[in-house]
Amino acid sequence: MKNKSFQYGLIPLAVLLLLFASCRKDAYVHFGEQYKKIIYIVHAEGMEYKKEHSFEKLNDTIHVSVYCATTEPPAEDVKVSFKLDTEALDSINNLNALSNANYIPRQLLPSAYYSATELTAVIKKGAQYGVLSIPVNFSGIDPDVEYVLPLSIVANDKGYDINAKLRTIGYQPVFINGYSGYYSGSSANEAETAPRIVSPVLKAMSRNTIRMPVHNLQDDTAFLATNYMLLTIGDDQKAVSIQPYGNAKVFDEGGSTYDAATQTFLLNYSFMNGATKVTVHEKIRDIEAINEEETP
Repeated sequence: MKNKSFQYGLIPLAVLLLLFASCRKDAYVHFGEQYKKIIYIVHAEGMEYKKEHSFEKLNDTIHVSVYCATTEPPAEDVKVSFKLDTEALDSINNLNALSNANYIPRQLLPSAYYSATELTAVIKKGAQYGVLSIPVNFSGIDPDVEYVLPLSIVANDKGYDINAKLRTIGYQPVFINGYSGYYSGSSANEAETAPRIVSPVLKAMSRNTIRMPVHNLQDDTAFLATNYMLLTIGDDQKAVSIQPYGNAKVFDEGGSTYDAATQTFLLNYSFMNGATKVTVHEKIRDIEAINEEETP
């Protein structure tokens, strides 16, 4: 009985000690790590990840973020190794083809456009994020081809688990420049009684060239050879020259301009509608610029 009384006497003492510790401002109860560390790629959900890259940036970089899921950051640097995974590109194409009969297969990004001597990312001690950086230069690339750089985590030097569903990414660069985007405005044919309301998409082709549909011709990639023209903005960011794209019958009538302040094109050109030459005056403005003005 004496021993039991002694044990019971310890219980209130222990409670008092815990209460005393909880009242101290600097008290800290360390429970340790609650679950094991797991490595995965950020944005890898669904594998395909699109990111804009501007033709105006010659020395560009692809960034792929990796994360160490854990209750406590790593106590040491973690080196995460990747590989170029062509099988992942096959999977992306096969899965998309099953759900979309008109799907155009993505192509492997040619090695001429990137430099990857060592495909590694480092998650620094005390941090949970690391970045794989791959230098790229997209000058001269075909903007009509949808390229993918498929990458997969293969290992890390600490032996942490790798999330099987988030270990692969299909990085797809989307090419833009300072003039590409969605535009709205009017296109006036001299033979028509009223101008047409137009909403063309201007596609980046190089640093200072964009492609857009001609007046009332169908804006559809099936008609790339006949329905489009190229706009090239001069170094002064004012003068605009117009050339036909593909086999289109388009003629520059001179005097076309671009206003950088309002992001507006004033275009003068003509095109052949059968045997008839049609002259067009078109005014279009970047929708983003319009929306910025409307925002209170």
